[in-house]
Amino acid sequence: MRLIALTSMVLLMTACSQNPTTSTPSNITLPNHTLMKEGGLYQTSGYGIAQDESEKAATFNANQSCALFQKMPVVSKMDTKYQGTVNEDLNKTVSMVSALLKSTMGKDYGKTATDKDYKTTLEFRCQ
Repeated sequence: MRLIALTSMVLLMTACSQNPTTSTPSNITLPNHTLMKEGGLYQTSGYGIAQDESEKAATFNANQSCALFQKMPVVSKMDTKYQGTVNEDLNKTVSMVSALLKSTMGKDYGKTATDKDYKTTLEFRCQ
């Protein structure tokens, strides 16, 4: 009787010690834009011509990744950086002047901004 109780306790403790949130099931492949880190964290990045666009892109990527597990992302860290080819203030000024000229003269005079000027990196858990 003691042997059965001891065996049952060992099996129960072994089953409870496994943490399914820290590993990706073998039949699920994460999207290319998402990396799995230790401790059940995931990391993804989003790019945009403006800071809010890069944040939206990163959030979309996190939602897409957690949807594979039918869960929602919980962000633990978010970092947005400007990585354009010209100074950030100069880039904003050129964009505003270009938009003003386009609206008054109807001609596009170009811009210095690209769709990868801002990069937002998210660390998150799927819960």
